Amino acid sequence: MLACLALGGCQALEPRAASQPAVPQAGNAELIACIADQPLVTAEAAYRATYLLSKGEAFSGDFAALTEALRAEALVGKSWQYTSDQFVDRAAIGFMVCRACNIRSGVNWNLTGLGRYAWRELQYHRIADEGSEYGLMSGGEFVGLLSRAEDYLRRTAKGGEGVELGAPPK
Repeated sequence: MLACLALGGCQALEPRAASQPAVPQAGNAELIACIADQPLVTAEAAYRATYLLSKGEAFSGDFAALTEALRAEALVGKSWQYTSDQFVDRAAIGFMVCRACNIRSGVNWNLTGLGRYAWRELQYHRIADEGSEYGLMSGGEFVGLLSRAEDYLRRTAKGGEGVELGAPPK
């Protein structure tokens, strides 16, 4: 059994969403509304939100193309093998949001590049609430974190004018 776990890797043990609605590929407001309604954040939702936070626009391609675009920008880890329906923990979310917000403070975050230290940097900057970096995050909590991250970008002049949400979902 240990050999099977070793061959499968750590992410093989990560829980997956049994059934969730498709994450919108177009429309910023639709994406945020969809994420807010989810009990836990999946990789696809987190990746799309990270792209939105970083670029100010929604990514219209599929999950594989989105993953490659984020990997090229170093917004996700090079060795990450998340599937679209896999839940992501706070450390992974911390990594993505710190990279999207260009947060370069913190000795441990800069030296190691580990998500656990990225999560702590988000806490230090009051973007993330308290809690362990190993837990999963609800959609509502993630939307709040995204809102505070956008406020941070505006406050530090790293994000320009911010993201235009567009028309509310129907």
